[in-house]
Amino acid sequence: QEAPDFALKSTTGENLRLSEYRGEIVLLSFWATWCGDCRNQLEQLAAMHTRYRDAGVRLLAVSLDQNLRQAADGARSLGADYAVLHDAGGQVDRLYTADRVPMVVLIDRAGIVRDVFEGYRRGNEEQYLRSVQALLRE
Repeated sequence: QEAPDFALKSTTGENLRLSEYRGEIVLLSFWATWCGDCRNQLEQLAAMHTRYRDAGVRLLAVSLDQNLRQAADGARSLGADYAVLHDAGGQVDRLYTADRVPMVVLIDRAGIVRDVFEGYRRGNEEQYLRSVQALLRE
């Protein structure tokens, strides 16, 4: 199914729209600063983003924190070099039914949801890596 489009404010103040990333592979990560597993997962996704950025892989981290400052502080503490978006009203959370964080939605270059990973355990990054590499080969 096609990934629902949305626009959110980033922690740097700019508005970003998912459809702007059409043509790239997107790792859409739902997280919150109070979620330890989210932080661990984001570290793994950030490494993958850095490794495959030149190949067109983008990480968009959607914070479900109550306010933008929490999200920005969390992003800073993680050393985020990827887009961190703030879902203030929970609209994107509802669009993607992100009932359990962390959650990663893998979106292909055509904007189609190819995989959804709910929760996190050490070792999950191998699953993400295989899925991303398969999309890179398409």
